[in-house]
Amino acid sequence: MPTPRRPEEISPEWLTAVLRDSGALGTGRVAALHQRRLGGVEGFLSRVVRVDLRYEGEASGAPASLIVKLPPAAGAYRDFGDELHAFARELRFYREVAPLAPVRLPRCYGAVHEPPDYALVLEDLSFASAGDQVAGMHAAQVLATARLVGRLQARFWGDAALAQLAWMPASNRVAVDFDAQWPSLEQHFGAAIGPAGLAVGDRLRGGGAAWVEAEMARRPPTIVHSDLRADNLLFGPPDGDDAVLIVDWQLAVRSMGAFDIARLTAGSELPRERAGHHLDVVRAWHAALHAGGVADYTQAEALRDFRLGVLALISWPVHFHAGVLGTVGRPRLLADVMCRRIFATAVEIDAASVLP
Repeated sequence: MPTPRRPEEISPEWLTAVLRDSGALGTGRVAALHQRRLGGVEGFLSRVVRVDLRYEGEASGAPASLIVKLPPAAGAYRDFGDELHAFARELRFYREVAPLAPVRLPRCYGAVHEPPDYALVLEDLSFASAGDQVAGMHAAQVLATARLVGRLQARFWGDAALAQLAWMPASNRVAVDFDAQWPSLEQHFGAAIGPAGLAVGDRLRGGGAAWVEAEMARRPPTIVHSDLRADNLLFGPPDGDDAVLIVDWQLAVRSMGAFDIARLTAGSELPRERAGHHLDVVRAWHAALHAGGVADYTQAEALRDFRLGVLALISWPVHFHAGVLGTVGRPRLLADVMCRRIFATAVEIDAASVLP
C-alpha cells in the first residue's frame, strides 16, 4: 500500500494496515478519519497531523486518535532534513533507543523508511499541554525537564553500545559555516542581540566555533536530543510519568549531554526567571545523572560543559537565520526570541570563559 506523501493522502486503509501490523488493532478496521494539522509553521523538518479515528468491527484497545508525521514538502527544509537524515534518524530512534529509555516516550505504532518515502505513526499525547518557545518556559518546568533529561542520559552515559548506533551522528555540524554566516546574523539580528552578545559571538569567529565542537567531542557521550526547547515538550499532570514528555527526535546525536541543558535554558526559559537560575538547573540535571549511576562526573565538569553547550548553541541561529529573512509571523518572531535569549545567556554565565 503506498505510503502517503501528503497529509491528505492519509487513508483509513493505510492506517488500518499500520495498526494491524503493530498489534494495536484486531479484526476491525478504520472506517473514517478526521485530521487536523498541528503546529503553526509550514516547512520545518516535518508535517504533523492529528488523526481522529472511527472504527468498524472489533477495535477494543485501539487508539481513538494518532499523530502522523510526514516529511515537509519539497524545498529548503526538505533538502536540509534529507541532508541530516532527520526522518530516518527519528524512525530508528523509536525502534532502537526508545525501548531502552527509562522515561515515558510516545508509543510508536508504525514507521515507514522507504526513501524517498517516510512516515511515522505515534501515540497521540494531546491530553498534555504543548509548550511554546515564543511564550517561554517557567523555572519549575525547566527544572522538571532537566531532571527528566538527566534520567534518560544517565542510561546511555558513556555506554559502549552507543557505538552500535552508527546511524546517529556525533554532531549536527551546524558550525561549519559560522564565519561565512556571522556577518549576516550581525546585520539582521544585531539589534536584538546587543553589543555584549555580539562580542561573545565575535570570539567564535576564526576557528572558535570549530574548537567548541571539537571540545564537545572529547566529553563523555550520551543520547542528546539537540532540539530540546519548549516547542518539543508537552506538560501533563504533575508528579507522574506524563509530567514532562519529550517529542521530535529528528536531530538526536551521540554527544555531550550538557548541550540539551544549554538548549533548554538558553532557548526557552523566560529571561525574568532565567537570570541567576542557571546553576539550579545544572545541579538538578547533575543530581539526576548521579542518581542514575553516573558517579565520575563532577558538578564543576557539568558547569563547564554547560558553558560549552551555550557557546555551541550560538552556532544554531547563525546557521539557520537566513531561512527566516524576509518572513513575517511566528518564524521571524521565533528567530528573534532565540537570538535574544541565547546570546543573553552566554553573557550572563560568562560562557566565553571556557575558550582558550
